[in-house]
Amino acid sequence: MEEGNAEIGELMDLYGKQLINLAYTYCKDWGMAEDIVQEVFLNAYRKMDTFEGNSSYKTWLYAITINKSKDFLRKPFRRESFMQRIFHKRNSNQPTPEEMVIGKDAQQDLASEVMNLPVKYREMIILYYYEEISALEAADLLNIPHSTAKTRLQRGRQLLRKQLEGCDFLAK
Repeated sequence: MEEGNAEIGELMDLYGKQLINLAYTYCKDWGMAEDIVQEVFLNAYRKMDTFEGNSSYKTWLYAITINKSKDFLRKPFRRESFMQRIFHKRNSNQPTPEEMVIGKDAQQDLASEVMNLPVKYREMIILYYYEEISALEAADLLNIPHSTAKTRLQRGRQLLRKQLEGCDFLAK
């Protein structure tokens, strides 16, 4: 048990922030993303002895995070509260702290545009460009055919390009 605790602790230090960012791309709620990642590490701790080493720990944890995040999106009560938060946010005159931070520079504006993509394209763009995972590795992570991953990446790029046409922050 001591060794497992140390190993999970190291994995949390190495990948915790990245996994929270990944979970956020699905649920768009930082608190929920942190909760998802807590579940990921709890699950990883419980199943550490079943890890076969066919992939890296990073790939394994990413796969668990993606699955837990998709589970979150499937739960209607959580989706409803997320939609209520969006409605409240749109009716609020004051920007949230997240909105103020996102508006600071072009990189963050670009990230915001990526977050507006449909999930299947957003996850490919994030895995490929932000996490530097190849399209083939992403296909394995997402349990989709390699050709589907490549197509989603290509379509995600096209959609993003279309979204970015005429954006003010590109002129900066």
